[in-house]
Amino acid sequence: MTPRPEGPIQPAPCVRGWEAERLRQRLVTPSMTASGSGSEVVEALTTIPKVLPEDCRRGRALTPWGMSCLVWCAGSVFQWEFDESSSGPRRGLWLDHRLPSDDVGAQEWVDQWVGISVGAFNSPGRRLSVSLSGTPFQQAVWRALLKVPSGSLTSYSRLAAAVGTPGAARAVGAACGANPVALLVPCHRVIRESGELSGYRWGMDRKVCLLARELVGNEPE
Repeated sequence: MTPRPEGPIQPAPCVRGWEAERLRQRLVTPSMTASGSGSEVVEALTTIPKVLPEDCRRGRALTPWGMSCLVWCAGSVFQWEFDESSSGPRRGLWLDHRLPSDDVGAQEWVDQWVGISVGAFNSPGRRLSVSLSGTPFQQAVWRALLKVPSGSLTSYSRLAAAVGTPGAARAVGAACGANPVALLVPCHRVIRESGELSGYRWGMDRKVCLLARELVGNEPE
């Protein structure tokens, strides 16, 4: 078994050095009329239920990009955020201490869905349901993000157009920052229309690392 790194893996330097024009060539506008989520892993995005399933748990798990905090049940994910401090996330379901703590189960879940050695998602014959709490606008933005495939990028302005609110790029950025499910809802694939990488809630080094593995592995012939 490949040893897990103690922290985020180092990004491929070629992505950090890419010119903005090369990144602009990867920009796509999500199609909200296409059927399905378009995600490699997520089957559907639904609103979080008022009553959580009885088997819902929370726990910490190490990923190739650092420690993460997970709230999940069989077949569904409700929260998956990078842990930036010893206290963990300060929002959402993670704060509900009525949920049983299960670090072992969380690590098993992460190991199942994340390829530790290659830093890419593995889909073992099925896909996940993601249930999130958010405003209708946030939900629309998150669904649009699921339409951006690995190897492609989108921009805040294109996301705004996709959800029917042209000119609301700033609000789209706020919705991306409120995304409670890291990686599965791929807000790391959003850059500026100019080709600049822009920010990322969980740090630019982590964003560059994630994009390096996706973009370099999808170079055009």
